[in-house]
Amino acid sequence: MFKKILIILLLILVISTAGITFYIYKSFQPVSDGHDPTEMIQITIPKGESLYSTLDLLQERNLIHDKWLYKVYSRLIHPFSVKSGLYNFSPNLSGLEILRLLEEGKQELVKVTIPEGLTSSEIAIILESKGIVNQEAFLDSLKSKELLNRLGIPGNSAEGYLFPDTYFFQLDFPPEQVLEHMVQTYFNNLEDIFPFYKELSNAKLQEKVILASIVEKEYRVAVEAPLIASVFYNRMKIGMPLQSCATVIYVITEEQGKPHPDRVFFRDLEIQSEFNTYLNKTLPPAPISNPGKTALKAAFNPAQTDYLFFVVKDAAAGTHNFTSTLADHNNARESYIQGFRSK
Repeated sequence: MFKKILIILLLILVISTAGITFYIYKSFQPVSDGHDPTEMIQITIPKGESLYSTLDLLQERNLIHDKWLYKVYSRLIHPFSVKSGLYNFSPNLSGLEILRLLEEGKQELVKVTIPEGLTSSEIAIILESKGIVNQEAFLDSLKSKELLNRLGIPGNSAEGYLFPDTYFFQLDFPPEQVLEHMVQTYFNNLEDIFPFYKELSNAKLQEKVILASIVEKEYRVAVEAPLIASVFYNRMKIGMPLQSCATVIYVITEEQGKPHPDRVFFRDLEIQSEFNTYLNKTLPPAPISNPGKTALKAAFNPAQTDYLFFVVKDAAAGTHNFTSTLADHNNARESYIQGFRSK
């Protein structure tokens, strides 16, 4: 009798052990239910997230079977840690494989496109919206003297030296590293445009970058950018104000914090600011945008002309009439106004 009871108990133990072993084995396998095996599952791990909270999230997204089993595994066998960021996981990955990737920080990169002609504050908004940097921290890094000196940027800010391009960054990336990458991309492109830029004095380099930032906001058609640059250079040579509406718009939006105006009124031309090129004969004290390749090419290699004026020719096409005398400029301006009124 005792022998039979012992055999029954042993059978129960074997069956229970087999069942537990199978459950544990199954729990560590990929979750196949409810997933398209070809579709990646994207999750974001916030900064400072604990392992237990991460396991809760993984089970919510149906990436693991039993979060409690992984918690026991982490406590007794391998104490996993997780790195914040954006991750894409295949449904074919086991829970342990996912945790190893989270521990190694093998995360997805966030794609971000920075258009030409944005100010640094506008770029900061885009970067923060993508979860790459904190807006204020990024803007603070633009004024870091140590960083500016190391990157070879004259002036008090990296405004004007952030190259417009498509970038790939990790979430919560150090703002200094984002800035450094964008500035290095800027100088790499500048070297293609003007290989001798390193021979320029800091003042001369800054002058050309400031001018490029204005050209960027003024041109619509790429072939006209060198002509616009030539107008500004010719005006500077004779001490004539640049009279760029783009600088007035910069004052309105960046200094006064107002929305971008649909048009510039005569009263706007009287706004007191160092950036207002209607009131000042000199260049603004700093760039008003971050120029792209077309504007940089124009500023570093302007067309050789005697033009002093340009006015809209075809607003829809973005073209201008370029003239050398005030009389010709007024005629071109009047021609545009008459054409506009006749529509």
